[in-house]
Amino acid sequence: MSGVEKSITVRINRKECQLPVNSITYAQVNDKLCTIHLYGEETPSIRIFLTIGALMAMLPEEQFLQVSRNCVISLAHYQHMEDDTLVLTDNVRVPYSRRHRAQIRSAVSKYRSTFAQSHNNSQMQKMLMEEFHSFDRFPLPFCIVEAIVREDTGTRDFLFRYVNDVFASYANLPVYQLINVSFFSLFQEHTPDPQWAEVFGQCSLQAQKQNTLLPGAQKNTAVQVFCYQPHYGFCACMLMK
Repeated sequence: MSGVEKSITVRINRKECQLPVNSITYAQVNDKLCTIHLYGEETPSIRIFLTIGALMAMLPEEQFLQVSRNCVISLAHYQHMEDDTLVLTDNVRVPYSRRHRAQIRSAVSKYRSTFAQSHNNSQMQKMLMEEFHSFDRFPLPFCIVEAIVREDTGTRDFLFRYVNDVFASYANLPVYQLINVSFFSLFQEHTPDPQWAEVFGQCSLQAQKQNTLLPGAQKNTAVQVFCYQPHYGFCACMLMK
């Protein structure tokens, strides 16, 4: 997340094109033919003639890592490691060299630590407000929550980082009283159902899109929710009334 999104310049059909760095999930190079896979773009992948060394020289070194002889991944889209594959955003799986296992874990830890330290609440709030301002007058309740771990208890919590006007009305509170507030603090009468935490966690930390029915704030009620991961550690949630 940054105020000005970085991009790289590539030549496709003799034309220069800009590729947003944050949209690149991974790239594979075979015989100098490079396939760059993109997330959230109209074209899911592009092919260009480029060596893996030349590609790495173009990408921010703190965000991209070579995980095998011919594969580069974005640490921003990394989710978790399995025996022989790395799981990326949208459950995409790519093979990796096991001799890079320790290096991958170290790079992921460093990237996520640097990401967290480089965004204080005011910066984060401004960026989210700019990114999701089109939802301000959206007709359905919409919010962004961030997954955090409480230092005092070690438990996972979710803080509101953005809410639109309809969500504020749904919660019966003004917008300014919701920002940076715990999601679970909204439940005054009973303990919130753990399904909410499970869905938020799977979405914000594992990039699993969710479209499911969850228990409402009041007993014997339910709400349809659609969630996705806009950035690592964050869950965008729309309530389908």
